[in-house]
Amino acid sequence: MMIPRDVEKYLVRDEIIEKEYYLRGRFALVGHKVYASNKRLFIKRGNSIRDIDYNHVSSIELKQELNWLLVVLGVGICAIGGLLLWLGLSFWWAPAVLGVPLLILGFTRTQSIELVVVGFTYPLKLSGHRSQLDSLFRLVREKRV
Repeated sequence: MMIPRDVEKYLVRDEIIEKEYYLRGRFALVGHKVYASNKRLFIKRGNSIRDIDYNHVSSIELKQELNWLLVVLGVGICAIGGLLLWLGLSFWWAPAVLGVPLLILGFTRTQSIELVVVGFTYPLKLSGHRSQLDSLFRLVREKRV
């Protein structure tokens, strides 16, 4: 595992990086790299680094959620297709070509972790692959005193 210099320079004596995760943040196309040391978490996004002491995590929740925005868009677009069918227009099927995939994507559950950290005004939400989220969830739970 290659630890970036900008993370490595913040390590204190006897602190080592134990694990690395690649996750997505809320509404973010750019991912977060999360480095878990034996003392704290480092969350790196672009040039910014946030470190969180395990003892400052007041709660952690593993969530599964639907993407309601895609569901609403899919229903709306399919409704337009239904209206076009009712009006007798020959291209009524065109909105369904877009609406049905949006519905399918909207009903596909996404996994995320929500960390409530002392001193933060809002919970920190990270999304990613289930296996990485499970591993991060267990690690934070084990490290909290």
